Amino acid sequence: MKRIPVGPLRAFDVAARNLNLSAAAQEMNVTHAAVSRQVKQLEERLGVKLFERLPRGLKLTAHGALLAEGTREAFDRLASAIEDVSIPAVRRKLTISTFASLSARWLMPRVQSFSLLFPEADLQVVTTTRLVDFARDDVDIGIRFGGGQYPGLHVVPLFRPREIVVCSPSLLARGPRLEALSDLKHHALLHDDSYHAWERWLKAAGVKGVNARRGVICGDRNSMLQAALEGQGVALASSVFAAGDLAAGRLVQVFTDAIESPFAIYAVCLPRRLNDPLISGAMNWLVREATTSPDAHVPEP
Repeated sequence: MKRIPVGPLRAFDVAARNLNLSAAAQEMNVTHAAVSRQVKQLEERLGVKLFERLPRGLKLTAHGALLAEGTREAFDRLASAIEDVSIPAVRRKLTISTFASLSARWLMPRVQSFSLLFPEADLQVVTTTRLVDFARDDVDIGIRFGGGQYPGLHVVPLFRPREIVVCSPSLLARGPRLEALSDLKHHALLHDDSYHAWERWLKAAGVKGVNARRGVICGDRNSMLQAALEGQGVALASSVFAAGDLAAGRLVQVFTDAIESPFAIYAVCLPRRLNDPLISGAMNWLVREATTSPDAHVPEP
């Protein structure tokens, strides 16, 4: 089939939307006769009638309705392509690598804050237990839980977690009671990926007679806290991870004892990347958000 010029197709499309030649002419800024002529040319090229001419406008024929659906879609796609070319969307992507529990329980609730501060950039969060290799991985900023000794990297402390005992209100309601630290022996202890946290906490709190090497190893901190939410036992968690659930009453802090973790949470990046306003701005954003959160790092005087 021979190609049909865009002009008649455009005239038909506008006329089909308005179902009135005068309104179509006004929208296209041409004369009524010009629109009528182009529509007539299109009908002759196609060999079908596209409109029924009525006393007060137009009515699409079956062929016209079918063609109108196609021209509307085609011109919409063309308009979108022209907009993309004439106003190119140049966007940056910032990739932060962190561990899953911090992502879900602290970082994700703050993504809107990032978008408002950096409207020209998109945030990508990668969760992994592996330390990021900035020379190999496509990552801009890493958030790490450890001792803070990361040679060759710019290191900023975010949190100094203090571990507290938490459980669901339903567990407290059904008992056994949890009034003294020694009452922990009557409850299932929930662990992340090992017994170490409870062993350290019970020793630091001076608790005797509670076996730390029992209960459920949940695999990670997220699963452990979910088990606590379901009333499956008693968990250790720092406030930075449990703050939302504590505030909502889904978890309660059982004792006032809070034992500082031997490790802290740090944001790290390559020093040379601080010359990039997006990277340096994102590092500052993480620090500002951390200062409004529980267990925030307090600079030494």
